Amino acid sequence: LDRPARSFMDGGFSFGNTPEALFRTISVGIPGTPMPGFDSSLSEADRHVLASYVVTLGPPVEAVKEEDMILAVHDRPLIVRGLLPSLGEGLSTHPRGLLIGDPSGITFEYRVDDVRLLALRQGGFVKRTDWTGRGGTALEPLGKVVHLVEGGKPASTFLSGGRALLARLSGTRAAQEAAIEYHLGDGPRELAHVEERPAVVSTEVGTGYERRFRFNSLGSALELRAPAFPGGKLVANGTWDPSGKPQERFFVVQPMEGPPLYVALSPAAGFEKTAESPLTLAAGVAPATQGQERVLTVMVLTHFDREVLAKLERWREGSR
Repeated sequence: LDRPARSFMDGGFSFGNTPEALFRTISVGIPGTPMPGFDSSLSEADRHVLASYVVTLGPPVEAVKEEDMILAVHDRPLIVRGLLPSLGEGLSTHPRGLLIGDPSGITFEYRVDDVRLLALRQGGFVKRTDWTGRGGTALEPLGKVVHLVEGGKPASTFLSGGRALLARLSGTRAAQEAAIEYHLGDGPRELAHVEERPAVVSTEVGTGYERRFRFNSLGSALELRAPAFPGGKLVANGTWDPSGKPQERFFVVQPMEGPPLYVALSPAAGFEKTAESPLTLAAGVAPATQGQERVLTVMVLTHFDREVLAKLERWREGSR
């Protein structure tokens, strides 16, 4: 062997110490090491028996009660990191995921290998089965998915010179509001540090979310991109320009599936139509200016007509 073999008596297995996690490791092996997979040389039943036996060689695993694994959100947000299961057919799991539980009952679900909002859930927060597997099992979000961002496979939120930027997580915090901090990079070059604060938006015509971005340490001009909806039908678009408040551009789109959505960026952003999407909305962020802020709003509407548009305008006038 090109390295010492692991002592099973020490525990601390690389991919979890539950029978389920060990079964997966025995089946597929560990890439980049001398350990092969045994899915073709041992039957499934034999691999399960072997995984259960290996568990007995290590330190005792502390039993965790069912109620101890469920986290509930009360009067302030909670943040949990871990492996996230797939959001649906054709969608990937995310080994580096993050859940933000809001006191409203909404959970924001992110991937954080390249920070992107994936979905919103409504209901309970999370069951932490990963406590029993020491990282070998996924988090179990308890809320029902009520909104998938760009079908659960969102493109990069930030661009520079037309190129997608990588958002590397640098930290989180949860006090009266939750915040995620990350660095935006173009290859090895860091272009900006961003603080993002997600929040629930609730109005008489729909419920959705805001993502408030604060930009620092900018070394280059950036572009903040709103979600796009290929194949959707553009219903309305325009500009809110209330006195004493930042100008905001918006559009309302009817996606191929689901209810209509209201999407807005503030301060004012530029529209661009493409062949794939009825409307793309983006806001520029100037370089070398500390503390710039942009607000992206996405709201799931119950329906859309002129009365809804008037109510949105009144909400916009009084909300900021």
